[in-house]
Amino acid sequence: MANETGLNTLNFEGYAGDPDNDDLDVIVEVPNVFYRKTKVTGTMSPKYFSVPLDVITDSIPPGTYSAKVTVVDRYNMKAEASLTFNVINRLKNKAFYLVNSPVYISTTYDDYENDPKYATRYMYDHDPNFFDNAMGSIFDSGLWRSSLYPSFPYSGAYVASFQHKDNPKNDDHFDNYRMWGRDNLSSMTFLVHRKPVALFSAKLAGGSLQLSDSSYDIDHISNFNKGISVWEWQWRKSESEVWKEGQPPSTLPTSDPYEIRLRVRDIDGPNDAGAWSDWCVRTVGAAGNLPPVAMFTVTPNEVSYRKATAITDKSFDPDNDPLDLYEWKVVKDGWQQVYSGAGTPPSLTGFGVGNYQITLRVHDNRGLWSEPYSQNVTVMNHPPVADFNMPKEVYRDTVITMENLTPDPDEDGDSLTYQWYGRLNGGSYYWSGSNRNQSLTVKNIIKDNGISDKDAISENWEMRLNVSDGSLRAYSTEMFEVKNHPPTAQISGPASVYQFDTRSFASSDEDLDMSDQSSLQYYWRVTNSDGKVSMYRSPNIDLTFDKLGVYTLEHWAVDQIGDKSNIATLKVNVIENLPPSMTLTAPAGTADNPTIIDAEQEGDPLIKWTYTDPENDAQEKYRLEFFTKDGLLAKSVENTDSAGSVRQLKMPDQSLERFLLYSVQGRAFSKNNWSDISNEKAFIIDNPPVPGFSLMTDTGKNATLTPIYRTDLLQITSTAHDADQPKGDSLSYKYYLKPNGGTESLISASDSFTKPFTTNNTFTIRQVVTDSLGLWREVSHAFIVKNRLPVANLTFPTSGTAAAPTIVNTMTPIMKWNYTDDDGDEQTRYRVRILDSATGSIVVQSGVKSSSQKQWTVPAGTLVENHTYAAEVDVFDGFDWSNTSPRKYFMVNLLTVKGGVKHTTEWNANRQSYNLKISGDTEQPRGYNIFWAGEKFMLQADATGLPDTIEVTMDGGFTAQLAPSDSGKISWTGELYDPSFEQLPNGPLTFTFTAKNEYNTKTDKVTVTISENWSQYFRSHRVK
Repeated sequence: MANETGLNTLNFEGYAGDPDNDDLDVIVEVPNVFYRKTKVTGTMSPKYFSVPLDVITDSIPPGTYSAKVTVVDRYNMKAEASLTFNVINRLKNKAFYLVNSPVYISTTYDDYENDPKYATRYMYDHDPNFFDNAMGSIFDSGLWRSSLYPSFPYSGAYVASFQHKDNPKNDDHFDNYRMWGRDNLSSMTFLVHRKPVALFSAKLAGGSLQLSDSSYDIDHISNFNKGISVWEWQWRKSESEVWKEGQPPSTLPTSDPYEIRLRVRDIDGPNDAGAWSDWCVRTVGAAGNLPPVAMFTVTPNEVSYRKATAITDKSFDPDNDPLDLYEWKVVKDGWQQVYSGAGTPPSLTGFGVGNYQITLRVHDNRGLWSEPYSQNVTVMNHPPVADFNMPKEVYRDTVITMENLTPDPDEDGDSLTYQWYGRLNGGSYYWSGSNRNQSLTVKNIIKDNGISDKDAISENWEMRLNVSDGSLRAYSTEMFEVKNHPPTAQISGPASVYQFDTRSFASSDEDLDMSDQSSLQYYWRVTNSDGKVSMYRSPNIDLTFDKLGVYTLEHWAVDQIGDKSNIATLKVNVIENLPPSMTLTAPAGTADNPTIIDAEQEGDPLIKWTYTDPENDAQEKYRLEFFTKDGLLAKSVENTDSAGSVRQLKMPDQSLERFLLYSVQGRAFSKNNWSDISNEKAFIIDNPPVPGFSLMTDTGKNATLTPIYRTDLLQITSTAHDADQPKGDSLSYKYYLKPNGGTESLISASDSFTKPFTTNNTFTIRQVVTDSLGLWREVSHAFIVKNRLPVANLTFPTSGTAAAPTIVNTMTPIMKWNYTDDDGDEQTRYRVRILDSATGSIVVQSGVKSSSQKQWTVPAGTLVENHTYAAEVDVFDGFDWSNTSPRKYFMVNLLTVKGGVKHTTEWNANRQSYNLKISGDTEQPRGYNIFWAGEKFMLQADATGLPDTIEVTMDGGFTAQLAPSDSGKISWTGELYDPSFEQLPNGPLTFTFTAKNEYNTKTDKVTVTISENWSQYFRSHRVK
């Protein structure tokens, strides 16, 4: 029998007995789901037993099960009974469920208006990547659906939500009034996982047992323990009915067969105690040969099409026989064989997206094949996992920035695109953007889609995210509420006023929704001191308080949603009005010290005053009264002031007399009250003086029009006057002189005077004219006191042309000039420049010399002979430099002489005739310097330095005087002959040329050769 003790527990109870009084093992087993045993003793009479089962603690998946109860004695005799029971999973928050395990969800409905239920909808947000080896995602994750999922085909984390919709009126015309409930109290989180896999190998070699565990949980394959929390081992002899707990001993007889089994428990459950795997059973030990066992692992079992799979062979032989043959097969999608062979299959991703079954058989070397062993692998395009966060409560103007939690790229490495949609009350979706982290406001959504602000205030807003990797889509949905800020009302205005005041009262209202700020409706209720009520509908009101007492102001606002603010109240106390006061501030003068007003610059006076009122009432009008010094009213002015801001009055020009003492007083008016008479101010309107003066020299020049000289005497004559002089006004004068760049100084206090000058400059004379009341004017004239430049002219050199320069016969000639100055100033400095006449460049200059001398000596070593130079000079008279003097030209030409001795024309012809006869060459053998004794010597000299004489002396004492053949004494000629010359011996003959002038003597020697007598020429010509 079975006794259900709670929602999740079941006790298998009964009685067991044995006539031999043996101890009995009571075993309760649901194959691959549950195994538990207990021992019963003293069984001569039946004894009670109870074996508990807890579907949660023992991780019993939902379903219908047949439990077998077996009682076994020590002789392996047994009795059996069976019991069927059902396990139902109710969906619970934070619970664990197996893939494809049936899940039951119950919901409740309640409506405080007692409206009947119209519809129910459900939404499952699925995170497929919560566990390792993601299987994929349900197609409508994040979307509302009309029915429940009875089970879940994919592992992962789920958030389930549901909503009911009420039906206030069974009429589709009122569909807008059917409201979905909130899901914040009707959602839960749960996890869907897969059973672990128990897998091990067992070999018996020489009685030594070798066990190797390969168990794993595909959900936690990356964990250090492969996701396994408990290993449950059992073993027995093959013919035994009772399993022994724990691992078998390490040595077992090889002649008896033993069965060893293992199941493992994963960590996906309370306190890390999760679901149990199926039993993995191995057999070892036998008299004959046991077949081998095919076994392998695949990593991963659920793989991205962009990644790779790896297969690890773990096949073994229980007898430890070698394995000699392998037979692999891979079938895609249940029908297409894509691989077969002895080698390990390659990565399955190379065969494309699909579901694959890998099957292995192995063969030992003693002729036995294993049973086929298979595993399933899915090569898939993982869908994106859409997920985002957003505030649950917002306002229409709140900028909502979505926190997109979607992994990008997705598990396959695919890039993602995004689409955001919002909707209200389950209506149409409104596109809201395509950014990853989209920012938006509800105001923009309702504005773009024609939703009213009032309708937008709702708990039933939904934001949906669509994510696509190009071929697969995922969705995520969040519900949120759009709330309204009710306005707040406040009155700004005085709490105390004076009678007859008109005051403004403002609605200092606030609405945190910008969408409502421009559409607020304003309401006022005003109750005066007599109880009369007035209503207003405007943001601000102006009230005139014509009665004494207390007024009550009430104000509130209503936004476009219909929410009403608080009622703000203000009590205003109205007290009696007091008169204003007026104080004159300008002109500032008093009767004893009146203000002098410049009639030219200011005209008639500008009257200024200050105005005060105890109640801050505005000035409405004012009055000004002007009196003479005798107290007679001269003029009265009264003006209204509609703006209340006038605080000054400019009297029209010529409305009051000049050079006359006036006093002025005033009064101001406000709220039926004139102020007391103000203070008194006094003033005189004065015509200013008109300045002027002339500047004339004793030589009749107007200094303002033409420059004057220091020798001129300047007459300054005033032309100033004042229009008030006939009324007794008088003038005083001051003249100031300022040289250009200098300091101004007072030079006279007379109206007219004379002024000499000793310096040259540009001067400014300023005249200041002041009348008896202190008004003054000034005028300035500038004039120039000019220096007349000195004049210098060179007196040596004297030549004014470079073609015929003055010839000097010294290398240090003296430049001389004369000096004149019309002002009588003496020369104080000079500067001389010697220039190359051809290029104009300076050869040598004196620099500035402080001296009155009128000459300068050119330094030695600066000039060369036979070169034309220009000279110029300028001089300084103590004030200015003169213009540069006209240039004069000179040349240095020192004494030189170059002599020459020539044949007469006849004898030169004889020489050439002789040579031609002898050699056929006119110049050989007798050169030009070879003479016959008896020839006349023709003398010639070139000279410089203007020699006075050139004398030629020949060896033997003969002399001759040469004569110049030009006026420059450059070319000189002469001749020398004596009959005795016929006796001159053969050999050299020297002529000395001597040039002389008053400064120097120079010589030059010329040597010729005497060869034969003149008669030889004739004898040679007679020879045939």
